[in-house]
Amino acid sequence: MSYARRFAVGPVEVQVTSNEESVLDYLGEFYTATGAALPGHDWTVDAQVGLPEPDANTNQWGVSWRIDRSDHTVHLRAGAPESLSVTARKCVREVLVDCCEQRRYTMLHASAVVDEALTIVVVGDKGSGKTTLALKAALRHGMRYVSNDHLIMYGRDGAGTLTLTSLPTLIPLKIGTYLDLEGALPEPWDRDGLDVEAYRASPRSEVYPLDRRVLYTYRRLGHDNPITVELGPRRFPATTLIVLAGYSPGDAGEPEPVADPVTELLAHVRTDWMFDPTLNQRYLPQAERGRDEYLADARRIVTALAERSTVVRWTHCGDPAPILGFAANRRLV
Repeated sequence: MSYARRFAVGPVEVQVTSNEESVLDYLGEFYTATGAALPGHDWTVDAQVGLPEPDANTNQWGVSWRIDRSDHTVHLRAGAPESLSVTARKCVREVLVDCCEQRRYTMLHASAVVDEALTIVVVGDKGSGKTTLALKAALRHGMRYVSNDHLIMYGRDGAGTLTLTSLPTLIPLKIGTYLDLEGALPEPWDRDGLDVEAYRASPRSEVYPLDRRVLYTYRRLGHDNPITVELGPRRFPATTLIVLAGYSPGDAGEPEPVADPVTELLAHVRTDWMFDPTLNQRYLPQAERGRDEYLADARRIVTALAERSTVVRWTHCGDPAPILGFAANRRLV
């Protein structure tokens, strides 16, 4: 039997066909299904459980793949439905990446949440609390989860619109944060081999530093992904707040203005995704920029973001309420 669904991936749609319905169900955890197969999609991913095709490329999970450029189809074959599903997910994601590449995107180490009045971008490296702040803003304050750690941005120079979206990825939640929020969270998509019960009796001060985690999808949290957020032309007052975050287990500090936000933000531009083939394994044919071009575009886009935003540095203790209060007091909302 053959199954087919279309999935929305930002501004593009991908049709997926398979003889194994579980492949499509798996993709439904990551992307928004738009209905049955119809004309007008951008790419087709044909993911079949079966023997690899002769002379096809084979990835590290034993999935063979072949591109048919004439009808924009990537053919995947594998004996294991799980490996086939993961590869199909990455092919669908790659259609989004290519669409953003055509718009000369850049990517930040940043989470982002949005509501009708305010966009908050939390910038920082690993351990800065980006996931904790974004997740609590979504669970406790009704904001929409846009990005966890791969914030994509593209747009024109000058007064034009700047678009924010996100790479569809898993959301890793450290065990300490998970235990704090467990009552408000659905069941994880994957416990990643973690025995949660083993940590319940431990003091939180001992659990928080641990890098053990459970995994969520945006959809499991009740949020579509990827979505796009349009930051309009430069104007005052700005309705975008950028937080250069640092975590401290004590009391939260006061948000402080940043003298040179462009330089600060450029330090958090992600080049790993763009140029590390172990992270971004290519299946679809793409024309991509070199590092110098990418960094030049990053400066242009980061400058446009800073011009549309209030940028602060803030040491927090894991609660977004103070920064939401700061935004309200500054009439950013």
